[in-house]
Parts: sequence; C-alpha cells; structure tokens
Amino acid sequence: MLSGRPAEEMPRSAGDLLSELSQLHEQVRQVMQGIAQALWPSVSLPKGIVELTEKLKGARRRFLLWKISACRQGAREAWTMVKTRYTKAGPNHMAEVGPVGPDGKEIPISLVYGQVELAAKYSQQDCKLDRLLDGIEEEFSQSA
Repeated sequence: MLSGRPAEEMPRSAGDLLSELSQLHEQVRQVMQGIAQALWPSVSLPKGIVELTEKLKGARRRFLLWKISACRQGAREAWTMVKTRYTKAGPNHMAEVGPVGPDGKEIPISLVYGQVELAAKYSQQDCKLDRLLDGIEEEFSQSA
C-alpha cells in the first residue's frame, strides 16, 4: 500500500473481517464442543455456541467431581489389593488409625510412594475415567 503503514494496520474490508470472525467463531465452537464432549461423554451436546457456553459453566464442578471420583477409585483399588492380600485386615480400621509400624509409631506414607508408582500406573489402565463413580454427584450435592 502507498500509505506507508504496514499492511496489518490497514483497514480491511467489512467482508474480509466478517469472514475472519466467522472462521474464528467456528473454531471456538468446535473447541468448546470438544471440551464439553470430554467432560460429559454420555450426554448429547448442544450445537449452538450460546448453549455450549451455558453447558460449560458447570465445567469447574465437573472437574471437581472427576477429581473426587478418581481419588476414591484409586483408594478403592488400593484397599481391595490390601484386603485380597491380607484377608483378615480391617480396611476401615486401618484407614482411621493410619499406617503404624511395629514400634507403634506412624509411618509417613510418602516414604513408600516411589515403591508403588509403577503398580499404580498398571492399575490405572483398569480405571475408566469417562464416567463418575455411581452416586458421587448426588453425594457431593448433599455435602455442599
């Protein structure tokens, strides 16, 4: 252009701007739809951006529920492993008392994390995170 200003500073035609905005709008809608699909895999999703925006307002709560669900599932699997190995063990009592060594002193659980990390990765393959544990949404709603 002969104005001496860089091309990106030059005003564009309304048609060009509208075309760019339409493309950007479609990209945003697709990203929002992908996020909503990941968060609610079993729910049919709205197509419009306004409806998607309303749906995504619940995303923070959904992430929190997934976090609680994953934590609970991990604990469930860990206690199942303990119970199958030590059939007379009382997981409820152990969970209340905590890890105590033969000397009666508490054992910091962080000391054994490194020893169980590989097993946790193998067990993770059995844990389906595409849905929440049964009843956790209702339970969370009652406690909040």
